[in-house]
Parts: sequence; C-alpha cells; structure tokens
Amino acid sequence: MTSSTEPIEPDRSPNEAEEAVEAIHPGKADAAVVQGLDTSPVIMLQGAEAPYHILVERMSDGALTLRADGNIALVNSRLCALTGRGAADLMGQSFATLFAGAAPVQRDGEAASEAQLRRTDGGTLPVSVWMHQMSIGGVVATLVTLTDLSIHRRAEEGASAERFARSILEQATDAIVVLARDGHITHASQVAERLAGSSPVGQLFSDAFPLDAQSAEEQGTLTRFSRESLDRALGTRPIHGIEVRLRNEASRSFLLSAGPLVDDAKDVVGSIVTLTDITERKRAEEQQTVLVAELNHRVKNILAIVQSVAGQTLRTWPSLPAFNKAFSGRIQAVSIAHDILTQTRWIGIGVNELLATVLAPYGASERRFVTEGPPVLLRARLVLPLSMVLHELATNASKYGALSTPSGRVAISWQLREDGHRLALTWLERGGPKIEGSGSRGFGITLIERVVRFDLDGEAKINFEPDGIRCVLSFALKADVSPENVPASAVRSG
Repeated sequence: MTSSTEPIEPDRSPNEAEEAVEAIHPGKADAAVVQGLDTSPVIMLQGAEAPYHILVERMSDGALTLRADGNIALVNSRLCALTGRGAADLMGQSFATLFAGAAPVQRDGEAASEAQLRRTDGGTLPVSVWMHQMSIGGVVATLVTLTDLSIHRRAEEGASAERFARSILEQATDAIVVLARDGHITHASQVAERLAGSSPVGQLFSDAFPLDAQSAEEQGTLTRFSRESLDRALGTRPIHGIEVRLRNEASRSFLLSAGPLVDDAKDVVGSIVTLTDITERKRAEEQQTVLVAELNHRVKNILAIVQSVAGQTLRTWPSLPAFNKAFSGRIQAVSIAHDILTQTRWIGIGVNELLATVLAPYGASERRFVTEGPPVLLRARLVLPLSMVLHELATNASKYGALSTPSGRVAISWQLREDGHRLALTWLERGGPKIEGSGSRGFGITLIERVVRFDLDGEAKINFEPDGIRCVLSFALKADVSPENVPASAVRSG
C-alpha cells in the first residue's frame, strides 16, 4: 500500500485531472484529498471502480464518462444540477442530446470548446467542454467535464456594463449621478463632479447638491420632503422636470429628473438622477415674456395712433378723398418707422439713414435734399415720432413749399448740444413759392409741435419766412419718456 495522498483541486488543469485519475485507478495512490470551497475531505481509495466514481462525484464542475458508443455511463451530481435532470435520466442517453445545437467533439491537445447545455426548464446554459479519452481497467472511455460559463459571462457583462456606463458619464453634457436606494451617490459624471466642486461619490445627494426650488409651486413640492426623505425619494421614485437652483450656483437654473434602476427581478436597486442646465432657456423665456409684453404695449400704442390720427385728420379735411390721401400718408409714415425698427431689431438708426428712408418718397434720391451733420444714433423710442414729424414737414413741402416746384430744395442740418444729450435739427426750405404773412397753420403743424413736445421731450420752432419754412427741432436723445405717453399723446386733441 502506497503512502501518497493526492490533492485533487476543482480548478486544476485537465491534464492534471487525467493524471490523478490514472494514478488512482491502478492503485498508485491510496487516498485523495478533494479540495472544495469550504472543506477538503480525504477519500480513502478501495478497489478500482469506487475511487473513480467518488472522484468524479466530488468534482466541482459537471462531469460524465462516455462509453465507446458515445452514450453516457456515469454522471456526477453537479451535472445533474446544471441540467436539472436526475442521474438515472441521464445515464444511457446519447452525449449529443445534452446540447442545443452541434455536440462538442474531442479536440487535439488539451483545448476546450464551448457549447450550450440544455436545461429542463427550456433554457440553455453556456459551458466549456473538455474531453479526454482514457483507459480504465482496460476499458476505453472518455472523461468529459463541463464548466458553467454563465457566472463568468455575467461577470464579463457586468464589467462591460460598468465600462459602458462610465463612458456615458464621462461624455455626458449634463450632471448625472447614480444613487443607491438610500440616496448615496455611487457614480457621477464629470459635469456633476465640477458642479459639486469635487467627487460626490459616497455622499448623500442632498449634501452634494443642496436644492432650492425655482418657483413657488415647485417650492411646495420640495418642502413636502425632509432632506432624508428627499434622498430616498430620488433613489427609488420617478421624478420628472422640477426646476431648481443649487445654493452654491444661485445664478443658474437646473431641471431635476430621476428614473429608477431595476434588476432582473424588476426590483428597484437605485436611480439615475440628472441635473440639466436650463439657465439659457430660462433667460430666453424671460426675454420672450418681456418682448411679448413690449409688443402688446406697442400694438396698443399703434392702434391709439391710428385712431387719433384718423379722428384729427377727418376733422381737418372736408371731403373723403382728401381725408383718405392725408390719412394714408400718415399711416404710411408709421409703417415706414416700424419697418426701420424691425430691420434694426429695435436698436435704433442713424439720423442720416432715417432721413434717407423717410424722405425717399419725396425725391431724396433726386438731390432735392441736402443733409449735413455728425453721426448720431437715434434710440428706438425716437424713431417713430421723428418719422411722423419728417413726414408732416415733407408732405407740407410737397403741397405748398419747396418740393412743390422743380427748383425747390430742402436743407437739413443737425448738431449735438449739451454734451451730446440733445439734438438740434433744422429743416430749411428754399426755392419754393413765396410765403405771404405768417403762413397757414393746419393740423400738420399742430401734430409736429405735439409730437416734439410730448414724445421727443423737446420743442419745435416753426417760422414762415418769405423764402420758405424754417423749422428747428430740439429734443433729448437720452431722456426717459413714460411708455404710456408714447406716442399717442402727440395726436390727442387738446
């Protein structure tokens, strides 16, 4: 009787297992230590068949012995567990019936092959199959071991999923964190780390990102939660679109959302929380609100202008055709002014450009106007009232003054006064019909004086000189005029 004791490890290489089996069978070893996860029982070997059966049974992998005809002669309990079938059901069956698809075949050397092992529940299990032919007691048989690859595959899939998730977090443009059920942060994107000031992993969400609601309604939503309950809620519940601010980033707005993460059993194991920066969107919404309010105000003013101009014009013209011509001209002046404001996005326009645009219908391109003055930018609030004044002056000149004759000319000059705070603009007509007496003061002259006084915060001096009208306009360039008085007050009756 020999004194050797051979330890048989579950994960040893196939050739080592073969050597152990071949050593056991002819009696070269009289005991074997089969090392398992928890214990290493010593198996006393008696006879020839018993030791081999015990060794196969003690293997941590699934194992079976094939006869020369390819049918199963022996299986261990681990293989029964892998297939879900009993030993009696497996023994005598063809080796090929164990697999979905082609059955593995013995390869040269010690190479293993992969296959899909059938299970009684209808599923399959990925296994690594190692086969080796041997002779036991003069009988040729094949030892086959089947290693469960599903654990390795799951580990590989988990590692791959972890790499994939990390890649997403690194490339994300939003602040994204992964929470455990209790609200502790387990993963964070680079944007989230920058927002928190350092890596927030391991912290509670409410500690890393202290929140304040954006609106009163959303403040009510947040106040329903204590800090601890908010962390738990974010870790387990779906939350969509709450506008918040961070206390350390008060100037920025964020959209808070959370979506639960579930495992294969559909149990919630945590959540993904995003903080999307919506600062620019909120600013755009606020600007849009201001623009809509401004547009509403301007539309009301335009309607007031139309109503007042229509009423005043109707009272000063005796016939409908004459009224229509005068009224249409004034409405056209309003339209031109708004075209200018639209094209300049309500920023304003230079004096020279305004003159060229407003006076174009009266021959500005035919050298009937001479303009001279420094570059001056007129603010948007000045464009409409000054356009109406210029229209009234040009209309009067085309009917009764310099523009009513082929040789008439209009000289327009302007200068800055009071350190650039006021503008003095002079309209001087020459070459038209002689003016006798003090001239005629119609509604157009009245409109000019009121527009300059109420809407330009200035003064209009109109002199009817024998050689033509001289009109001097002096008005503030930067004065604040109440929007409620622009420019409807210029045409109200008094």
